[in-house]
Amino acid sequence: MLNRGEQDYIKVIFMLEDKNEDEYLNNNELVKTLGHTPQTVNETIKKLVNKKLVEYVPYKGTKLTDEGRDIGTRLIRIHRLWEYFLFEKLGYTWEQVHAEAEKLEHATSFLLEERLYKFLGEPKQCPHGSYIPRLKETIGNKNDN
Repeated sequence: MLNRGEQDYIKVIFMLEDKNEDEYLNNNELVKTLGHTPQTVNETIKKLVNKKLVEYVPYKGTKLTDEGRDIGTRLIRIHRLWEYFLFEKLGYTWEQVHAEAEKLEHATSFLLEERLYKFLGEPKQCPHGSYIPRLKETIGNKNDN
């Protein structure tokens, strides 16, 4: 089981990988994006490597394993479903949805995720226009062949 911090790392690595031109993500990008010290980033990456969610190659960097990518996709899906729900059903403003969704994504079970997805009519985009992955879909890395 992953704690909230580890989930955040998986999600950030997932998002940065898709913007990154290289196969591996330099850990300095994580330091900059997360605002954590290099030591904290390295320690967390080691934990994720031990859980087989991240691959780390010295002098190259970090990338998600297939299992890490599955978790990253799920976290993105849940986050965007909550944004959609908060905006469309509860009337939150565009600016308010992200912070609330960030909290809710960490407390969402598989059952709640599935029911929320169905309840919302299997939406394809969040209020910001970003794609919402379907249930059991894994978004592939652009570097995959």
